[in-house]
Amino acid sequence: MDARLGQGRWYFSDAVINSYPKDSKPSRDLINQTLWSLVGKGLVYIDISQPSPVNWEWRLTNAGIKSSNDEQFNPDDPDRYIGRLKENVPEVSDLALLYVQEAINCYDHDCYLGSAVMLGVASEAVFLELAEASIPWLEGSGDGLKIILENPRQPYVNKFKEFRKRLESRKTQLPPEIADKISITFDSLLDQYRLVRNDTGHPSGKTITREDQYIFLQMFGRYLQTVYKMKSFFQESKFSANLSNGAGDHEH
Repeated sequence: MDARLGQGRWYFSDAVINSYPKDSKPSRDLINQTLWSLVGKGLVYIDISQPSPVNWEWRLTNAGIKSSNDEQFNPDDPDRYIGRLKENVPEVSDLALLYVQEAINCYDHDCYLGSAVMLGVASEAVFLELAEASIPWLEGSGDGLKIILENPRQPYVNKFKEFRKRLESRKTQLPPEIADKISITFDSLLDQYRLVRNDTGHPSGKTITREDQYIFLQMFGRYLQTVYKMKSFFQESKFSANLSNGAGDHEH
């Protein structure tokens, strides 16, 4: 595609327009607005190495190149990010997805503090889903966890610690692919989101850079995959236990 700016003729704009079907061609204004928006996000720049401005070209920055490589969870492409999330974690709840969408919208509009706070809410929402699903699997210790989770006066950090403590005591009963990721998933990612959310959700003066939030959003996609794998394991274990109990009753 001809990426030159042109003069009197819009080389790049014309190339973009001609790549679309006749009934859905974008306007030059829309193309130019999109390009300058990408410039503002640090994804695109104008290469002025040629002596004539006619031959100056739109080029991708290093960040733009990474973004164009179709990473699995790429927040620089909001629609694709949400699409990938749904594709990789189809069981994600509507509530969690609502907050992730808000986090992406904030990020896309350079509101990184708002994005961090919304991502923290999303991480809390999926954690609570996971903790509740674990109660039957935890057996006796699950009863105490249920009381803690249902207590509105218990802060999130206490709920997390109580769940983490109970999970650790039965770590050997988890599938290896889940057990091996517990430390990274919970001690690093989930707690990091909580700290970021708390620090930015109060008048502490803490700021979040675009680079930091980009990483957080990427990590969240992988974190979400692990959480829902664990949730499925707990639910399947409960289902198997119910079947066993039912079969035993029938034979008796």
